[in-house]
Amino acid sequence: MKNSLIFIVVVLISITKVSGQFTISASESYSAPLSTYDAVMAGITLNDHLTIVANFNQNASFSAGWTLKVRANGDFTNGSSTIPSQYVSLKFRSVNGVQGVSGSQVSLTNAYANLITTTAALASPPAYYVPFNFDMIIQGGAHLMVPTTGVFSTTLTVSFCNSAGTVVTSLNSVPISFTINYSNTCSGTTIENINSTSYNFDTYSKLQLGATVTEGITIPYASNGANCRGWSLKVRANGNFVNGSSSVPAQNVSLKFNRVSAGSATNAQIGASGNPIPLSMSDVTLINQSNAPFDFSAAHTFDIIIAGGSALSSATTQGTYTCPLIFTLNNQNGQLISTKNVSVSFQITYGNTNDYTVTLLYPNVSFGYSSIANYLNGILVTKTNGLKIVAYSAYQVIVKTVGPNLINGSNTLPVSMIKLQNSSSTSKSGITSTNISLSANDQVIIVNNYNDYTYQTVEYNLKYIMEANNAITTAPSGTYTTQVIYVVLPR
Repeated sequence: MKNSLIFIVVVLISITKVSGQFTISASESYSAPLSTYDAVMAGITLNDHLTIVANFNQNASFSAGWTLKVRANGDFTNGSSTIPSQYVSLKFRSVNGVQGVSGSQVSLTNAYANLITTTAALASPPAYYVPFNFDMIIQGGAHLMVPTTGVFSTTLTVSFCNSAGTVVTSLNSVPISFTINYSNTCSGTTIENINSTSYNFDTYSKLQLGATVTEGITIPYASNGANCRGWSLKVRANGNFVNGSSSVPAQNVSLKFNRVSAGSATNAQIGASGNPIPLSMSDVTLINQSNAPFDFSAAHTFDIIIAGGSALSSATTQGTYTCPLIFTLNNQNGQLISTKNVSVSFQITYGNTNDYTVTLLYPNVSFGYSSIANYLNGILVTKTNGLKIVAYSAYQVIVKTVGPNLINGSNTLPVSMIKLQNSSSTSKSGITSTNISLSANDQVIIVNNYNDYTYQTVEYNLKYIMEANNAITTAPSGTYTTQVIYVVLPR
């Protein structure tokens, strides 16, 4: 018997029946406008806002599994203002005379999404006029705080698809809209003239401790009754605090919200931080997205916090140090609505006296590692008569560096690697000299008890010593720098 090889091919055929003719139409209902700040932030659900109607001719039908799809043809616009369409959703609510229809909330984007899915067929008779009702859900938030009020609209494309997903009929320009009548541009709100209070550093201890000027800045506002919520107050330093050629970095000064000195909104309602905010050459935020609007007039006070220490001690000129500050008010969309400039200052008068005159001769000290011997033996830099002090009473000399390290970009070496020795050019029993390793902390190196007039003018020899150290050997090449501060204090 001859063997036979039989090939069996099975072809699966499915038929989706769509017969007859039908059309679709759509309409939207009137919706109440979003007219308050709370309404705009909360959003709204508009029940039965959009109705899509399927109109069937005799003997038209869809087999089970058909769908209704939607996509947005663009964002919601009103003049030059735009609200992205994804903040608006549609959700199936009801249909008359048809079973097996369901749908979930669908965000409106430029991609098709299923508004409804079905488990039942749709046919005429008996279905000739089938209205599908949808809620429109508008997500609340800052994205609705647009400059333009009125009707925001776009169009939708709505498509009926058979169970295979093929579009059978579409409606390409279905209008859909909502209304915002609340304006949060803060138009008419201004920062008025700002007042500031100065501070005088007239002792060495004040320079070291710094100072807080309570309510040192008062910022008044005028709103003219304008709606203005979600506003932010920012400040920028237009330079450092300067007195001639001497300066103190702007970041050495901070502002801290103190209180609402005028107006009904409380600090809690505004949401101002109680933390000090260091000044910067770029904008820093003092009040972020206030939860409360302005009254017709309002005012806020801020403490001025001036950090003590090296930044103040290294200021070489006595007098007034001034920095121009630029305050800006922005609405919730970040748009600038008002700006005001003010000069903030403090005084350094410590040392501005005829009792003491201090002169540093040859103030630059350079350790140049250019040979193996330098690394093996270390380096000594001598400044003969490098420090001259003219005084009419007993005093002490304090030395410190502006920071704990010598700095070369991201590389550092500790200042304690450098030793400092001193001695008076003419030996005097009433003067005590102490050798130290440099530090960012105060260290007394000279005490002049001023026994008689011969102690009035004294010159001191200074020796800076860098001993052999493995840290120098392994450190990346480059120039490492710091500043040394000499302070004369009365005894």
